[in-house]
Amino acid sequence: MGDPTSHTENDAPVPLAEAPQRQYKRVYANYIRAFAACAVVQMHSVGGYLYTFDPTADPDVRFLTADIIYGHLRWATPFFILISGALLLNPSKQESISVFLKKRLRRVLIPFAFWGTIYLLYLYRGNMYYGTWPELKDVLNTIFYNDIYFHLWFIPMITGLYLLTPIFRIFIQNAKRSDIEYFLVLSFTITALQHFLPGIIFVKYIGWMGYIGFYVLGYYLSAFPIKRSWKKVIYPLALAMPLTGAFLTWWLTVQAGEYDARVFVYSSPNVVIMIFALFLFLKDFDWGTFATRYPRVHRAFNRLADLSYGVYFIHVLILDVIKNGYIFGIKVIPHYFFNIEIHPAIGAPLVGIVGILLSVLLISLLSRVVFMKKWLM
Repeated sequence: MGDPTSHTENDAPVPLAEAPQRQYKRVYANYIRAFAACAVVQMHSVGGYLYTFDPTADPDVRFLTADIIYGHLRWATPFFILISGALLLNPSKQESISVFLKKRLRRVLIPFAFWGTIYLLYLYRGNMYYGTWPELKDVLNTIFYNDIYFHLWFIPMITGLYLLTPIFRIFIQNAKRSDIEYFLVLSFTITALQHFLPGIIFVKYIGWMGYIGFYVLGYYLSAFPIKRSWKKVIYPLALAMPLTGAFLTWWLTVQAGEYDARVFVYSSPNVVIMIFALFLFLKDFDWGTFATRYPRVHRAFNRLADLSYGVYFIHVLILDVIKNGYIFGIKVIPHYFFNIEIHPAIGAPLVGIVGILLSVLLISLLSRVVFMKKWLM
């Protein structure tokens, strides 16, 4: 997964004038994967507080902490979809449908079967401990109709996108830029309307677009330059979106007396604008020069990108284990960090860091097992 670079043991940054010229291919992809993996862990380290909103608290500090963090990191998971679209919808790729599907489905379904089993056992750990085994129909319903565990929704979703990829490659190969732009506008408009006004006229009949817009957007941003005049508009607008989303979520939640997630869904315009702008910025950043100047940092990001798939699978398990104090009774949560009371605004980033470090460490160790590295991450 990582881009090959020549290794150097320099501890200090390499002066650009002395650094050898190197060629990097889509170097931004690994940086984006690494950023997204860390952001997902940080979101999930505090996300539970959104669902425990206390309307009697003034203010509810835990909710506000989670609200602000979510407002700034809702781009994380869609970034994985955009990267997939950027790499897999490229019309230069010449491979048969059977070859593509065999390669991609093996990549998602075998790890999903393994990690899904791990999370299924963890989900029913109480039943196993007390000997009250769940009914088979409930287990099968969890496997086939639910997500097993909340973050695993991503795998069936990306599998669906892979199944559609051969069709969208034909569209991409024959479409003009304006055709793709039309599809993107239509897709994001329909999904937003479906979310905020689900019963409106024709929307309910073509609301299947879902995450396809992000998939195609990844290719669009990787293939077509965006004019500077557009960037002057989109970047300042995007900077306002995190706090705007957090404020609107807080306001809607206060009005409802319980968590209202409408503004945080991925199809919400504020989230789409933030995703578009940040991905564009990271894609356009001169990572080649950065990698040449800071080779050790570059290798670290490449390593994290290589492990990002495994980190995505394992991080929720790790966060839940340390949250419940299953290891020596030590609880690591935003307001109770290593059994010490702490302000959530300070504790939340610390828990995210612990979650990232433990996830990377464990997946790195597992990756040393050839079978695990080849088939499960």
